[in-house]
Amino acid sequence: MHVLVLLCMYKLTSIEGYNMQNTNYVFLNAANAAIVVTVNNVVVATDVQTADALVQVFLTHNINVLKDTIMCSSSIDFAEEEGFASDASAHNIIDEAFEALA
Repeated sequence: MHVLVLLCMYKLTSIEGYNMQNTNYVFLNAANAAIVVTVNNVVVATDVQTADALVQVFLTHNINVLKDTIMCSSSIDFAEEEGFASDASAHNIIDEAFEALA
């Protein structure tokens, strides 16, 4: 019984350790009908308007959609307020880029 508990604790620690090994923290927000990309607190792109452009930004800055922490501002959810054609427009660009990179 004690061996099983220790094994489970080891596995949990290993999983937690894996999560802490992210190399990039990526933040996406919408502004002026474009997606702004910030990596590790540095703005790296301010005029991303297509999925292809977002893919290029991710490749240029070694952003891994499967391993890095990627977060979106609420401005992505309300993209129309930031000049996009609809609220879904920014999400569509991001989703298409993620599909291409996965």
